[in-house]
Formats: sequence, structure tokens, C-alpha cells
Amino acid sequence: MKKKQLLSTLFLSIAMLTACKKDNPEAEAISISFHVKFDEQAAALGLSPANTEITITNQTNGLSNKGKTDASGNVKFESITPGNYSVVSSLTISAADYSIASGSLTQEDVVFNANLNQFLNKATGNLELVLKTGRLGDWLLKQIYYGGSHNINGAVFRDQFIEIYNNSNAVMYADSLYIGLVAGVANTNSDVSKSWFLPSGQYNWTDALNMNNAKANTDYVYLTTAVRIPGNGKQYPVQPGTSIIIAQNAINHKVPYTDNAGKAISVKNPELTVDLSKADFEVYYGDQPGINRLSSDIDNPLVPNLEVIYRVSDRDFILDNNGREAVVLFKTTANLNSYPKFPTPNVKTITGATSQYIQMPTSILIDGAEMAYTLETKRVPHRLPATIDAGFTFSTGGPYSSQSVIRKTSKTVNGRRILKDSNNSSLDFESLTKADPSKAAFK
Repeated sequence: MKKKQLLSTLFLSIAMLTACKKDNPEAEAISISFHVKFDEQAAALGLSPANTEITITNQTNGLSNKGKTDASGNVKFESITPGNYSVVSSLTISAADYSIASGSLTQEDVVFNANLNQFLNKATGNLELVLKTGRLGDWLLKQIYYGGSHNINGAVFRDQFIEIYNNSNAVMYADSLYIGLVAGVANTNSDVSKSWFLPSGQYNWTDALNMNNAKANTDYVYLTTAVRIPGNGKQYPVQPGTSIIIAQNAINHKVPYTDNAGKAISVKNPELTVDLSKADFEVYYGDQPGINRLSSDIDNPLVPNLEVIYRVSDRDFILDNNGREAVVLFKTTANLNSYPKFPTPNVKTITGATSQYIQMPTSILIDGAEMAYTLETKRVPHRLPATIDAGFTFSTGGPYSSQSVIRKTSKTVNGRRILKDSNNSSLDFESLTKADPSKAAFK
């Protein structure tokens, strides 16, 4: 009797699972096809999309699949679990092949990228990816230390810094070089049924109040912050293959200091943090009108301050410790405050207290890098266009790990390192075990 009951229960369970699977087609494995093509400008060169590498990553479980396109630019992924996916495609054209195709001598390989965030299910049709190449800049973000050091034994976020590198073969001047922080959705639970979100969960800027630009999402980024290196044009030369360090606080974080409230601050383990007292510049918000500065915003009078051109509401130049951040470099002679400003698209009424963000054309951006949360399941929607950064980078140790992200070396010419610049941070950067502001660190 017990055996019969057991068999009956087993058969019933199998029947129920089968019924559930039929009733829930979303649970069934699916096949997804992609077609890759070049944008209009590159297509005219007659380049082949064959062997474009496509990586799809399930944003729920972090599992990735890779494939390469055939001669027609097609690739198919079999037995994929339905869900939200990030899709990144990349194709490198050798300098020799690109020179022949374009009729113009090119010294470096040219990388084309495309990205997409999409919910994939049985109803998803053939998806198209348009490959574009971005600007290859002479100024590069070499190292970004956003995670900070231990929040009990280290300096928390106070010791963050950015290293900027002259990747050219000539002296360049850092005068008037801007660093911008880019606005974007910083969570993973966007209601994409709302018009102000894209399918990726990122803001749909075409839906912002007073916006009348169909290319608002592709040809622009939106800045929360813009700071500028001072100078008269030729005041701060940077030699080829060398760097400058921009510190949040240009002090030696290994030794005790007195904060703005007169309190003595020290770290329990100096080895976890860095000495930024010899930084080339620092970002100091304390002298800005109407700002209630943080006690940790220290001004080192021996280190030049960056000019704070625009900020939405920050009280210090703090990068997100979890990596939900995008940083861009650019130069412009225009008055930044003359650029259009828009609220985030979910805002439907503008008041005096409404935050608005500078609409910056991607055409003037020199370089950009997007950081991501270390855990795949906590990564927020991508906020930079593929022409600026098709991927993302992250420190493997996560927040407060004393780790930074650093750009890889492409090659060395006569002792000068040329750093990798494919406009895809997933390919260009690696995690550095310990942040290093000495300017000597390379990967």
C-alpha cells in the first residue's frame, strides 16, 4: 500500500511539473539569434563583421555565454534561460586592414563595439547590434580608485583618486581638462513599463521634460558633476607616457590628521590606505558658495585645487564605493553652464529644488570608463553609450578592499607604454590588488 502511494505521488509530481512547464513557457530554454552590422560610416569601408565576439550575461545569475559571428555577421545561442541579459559585442580590425579599407594610414588597431540590455524570452526576435568605433583619445583614464579602504581599519572613501595618462607621443597640457561624473539609474529594480525607462532599466532621456531630441540617449551623457584642471593653457605639461593624480583629499592618509571639525583622525592599519600628499591636484568643495562641506573634505594648500564648474548636490567629490559610477574626460572652450540641463525623466514638474543635469555631447568626450558592482546580480544598468564604453570594469575585491582598476598595457615603444584603448572597459582594464598613486603601476 505504501509503495502504491509512493508511486502515485511520484507520478502526480511529474505530471504537475510537466503541466507547470507547459503553462509557463518562460521557464523553457530558448534560442536567440543576433545579427551584427557596422554603422553607416564604417559600412562604406566594406569591412567584414565576421568573428565579432558576442558575450551575453544573465543579470540574475551572472552566467555568461560567448559566441562569434559568421561571415554574414550572424550568431545563434542555443538553450538560453529566459531573463534579463547584458549583451556586449566587440570586433578588432588590425591597423593594416583598416588602413587598406579606409585609405588612411592607421598606426593602431581599431575596435568596434556595440552593447544592449534586453529581456530575452521565447517571443524575442532576431536582435540587431550596430558596431561603432569611438574616439581614441590621447588622454586616458589610467587608474580609478573608487572602492576606498576598509571602513573601520582604513580611510573609508577619503583616499579615493583618479590617475590620468598621456597616451600620446607628444607633450600635452592638462590645463582645462574636465572630469565629469555621469548621471544614471543606480538600482536594479526599474519598472521598465514606465516611459521614462529604457528596456535596460536605464533612464530614457528622450522622455525628460522639455527634451526634443530623438538622439538624447545615444549622442549625449548627462553630468551630475564637472570639475576642471586650472591653468593658462601651458601651465601643466604632461610628458608622453606619464600621469597626473587627482586626489579627493591630497593628504597622507596613512598618518593622523585633523578634520574640519577639529577632530583627530587616524587609521588603524596604515597599510590599507595610500599617501596622496604628492598628488598633482585635489578636488576641494569647501570654498563653494552655499555648501555645507563634509568634515572629511580637507584642503591641502600645497596642492592645486580643481575648479568646481558644476555639481548637482554633492558635498564632496566622492565616487560610489560599490562601482555604480561612470567617469568621462573632455575639453571644451564653451561655458559649461550654457549647455542645456534636464531633470531625470521620471520628474514631471520642475521646481527650484529640482536637480538638473548637463547634457554633454559624446562627440567632445575624450575618454570614459564605467565601473560596475563586483557581484553580477547587483549591477545597475549601463549609462555610457557603446562609442564611449561598451563594457565596464570593477575591482575583484569589491568596496573598501583597497583595490583599484587600472588600464592594461597594449605595447611598449622605445620605453614608452601605450595603454589599451578599445572603448570597452571590460577589455581595457584589470583589477589592481592595491591602489597605487605612485604613477609607476602598470598592468
